Amino acid sequence: MRELFLVMKNTVKLFFRRKGNIILLISGIIIPLFFLLFTYGGSGQLRIGVVNRDKSQISTDLINSLEKTDKFKVVFLKENEINDKVSKGEVDSAIVIPQRFEEEILKGNPKDVEIVSIKGEETTLFLKSYLDRKINVLYNLSKASEGNKENFYKMYDLYKNSPFSLKTYIVEDIGKTAVATTRSLGFFIMFLMFSTFNISNFILVEKRDKTFYRIFASPLKPRTYLASNFFVNLILTVFQIAFILALITFILNLGFTKATFDVFLVLVSFGITSIGLSSMIVAFSPSTSYSNTLSTLIITPTCMLGGAFWPLYLMPKSFQKLSDFIPQKWAIDAIEKIQMGGSLSDVYMNIIILLAFALTFILLGIYKIKTSEKMGDFI
Repeated sequence: MRELFLVMKNTVKLFFRRKGNIILLISGIIIPLFFLLFTYGGSGQLRIGVVNRDKSQISTDLINSLEKTDKFKVVFLKENEINDKVSKGEVDSAIVIPQRFEEEILKGNPKDVEIVSIKGEETTLFLKSYLDRKINVLYNLSKASEGNKENFYKMYDLYKNSPFSLKTYIVEDIGKTAVATTRSLGFFIMFLMFSTFNISNFILVEKRDKTFYRIFASPLKPRTYLASNFFVNLILTVFQIAFILALITFILNLGFTKATFDVFLVLVSFGITSIGLSSMIVAFSPSTSYSNTLSTLIITPTCMLGGAFWPLYLMPKSFQKLSDFIPQKWAIDAIEKIQMGGSLSDVYMNIIILLAFALTFILLGIYKIKTSEKMGDFI
C-alpha cells in the first residue's frame, strides 16, 4: 500500500510539473462554462430572418404577429442572404413565406412556410408550433367562409380585433437551459478525455526516459505501478467533474432538475471509460508521438459521432447507428434524459453500458501489455 501511495505521489508531481497539463485541466472547465454562458445568456429571443414572397395582408399580419411577441426578433432578409445569414449564426432561423400564400389560404389549401435552420429542433420547434397555430386559424376561417373572400376578411377582422381576457402565469422554461448545459458538458467530455489520456501517457513518457525500467528494477510490482496511474487519473477526473457541476449548479444556478448527483454518477462512469480507453491507446502505442496522434484521431471524431457537439438527429441515419458503439453517445443520452426529468432508474442501463466499455478497454490494454515483448527499443 505504501508503494502505491509513493508512486501516486510521483505521478501527481509529474502531472503538475508540466504547464500544458494544468492549462488543459483549467481549459476543460473554463471553455465549457464560457460556452454555457454564451448560449444561455442574452435576451432569450430567437432572431428570425424573414423573406416575404407574397406581400399580402395576411402574410404581413403574420410577420407583425411575430414581431409583437417577446420570443422573436424579426430581421428582414433578401432571398440570396438566407443561407449566408443562417450559416454565420446572424439569425437563429429563417422563414420563407411562399408566393400566393394568401390565395391558397382562401382556397382552403394553405402552403407551408419554409423554415431554414442549422440549429436543430430545440431552435425551430417553438417557431414551427407558432406558425402552425396561426395558419390553422386562417385555414378554419377559410373553411367557414366557403371561399368567399369578403366573408373571410369580415371574420378575419373580427378575429384580429376580438376582445379577450388574458391571465399570465409564470412557468419555468428549462428547454433552453437543458440544451445549453448538455452541449457544454459535451465539450467538457472531450477535454476530460484528453486529460485522462495525458495521465495515462506518463507510462510511455517514463518508458522513453528509461524511468520505467528503473522502477521495475525495484521490488515494485507492475500491477501496483499501473494501479497508481489509474487511481491518480480517477481522482483528477472526479475532481474535474465535481468542480464543473458545482459551478453550474451553485454559481450559475443552472441545476439538473434536482438530479445533479445522477449527472455526477453518469460523468464518473464515463470518466472511468475514458481512463480505460486512454490506457488501451497507451498499451497499443509503440511511442509517445504515435500515442498522441492516435488519441487525436480517436477522441475528436468519436466526440463528433457521439453527439458531444451537436444533437444526434442532425446526422445521417447510418452515423446514428454507428454512434451506438461510441461511449460518448451513452453519456450524452443519459444527461439528456436527466435534463428532461428522468431519474437514475431511467439511465442505469446507460451507466452499465459505459462501465462495460471501460472493462473492455482495460482488459484489452492489460492483454496487450502482458503479450508485449518488445520494450527495449522504445523511442
